[in-house]
Amino acid sequence: MDNLEKQTAEKEEIISKIYDEIEREKEEKFVNLLVEIIVSITLKQVYEESD
Repeated sequence: MDNLEKQTAEKEEIISKIYDEIEREKEEKFVNLLVEIIVSITLKQVYEESD
């Protein structure tokens, strides 16, 4: 049973790492989206002011 427990622990660790990576990617995409929105709004304001 030791071998089975070790394999299970290794698989759980791999799943945890994958989950963490997915969460990090989601956070990164969200931050990038916020940056795009802020830049877009800022540029729109600059263009409107220049008219």
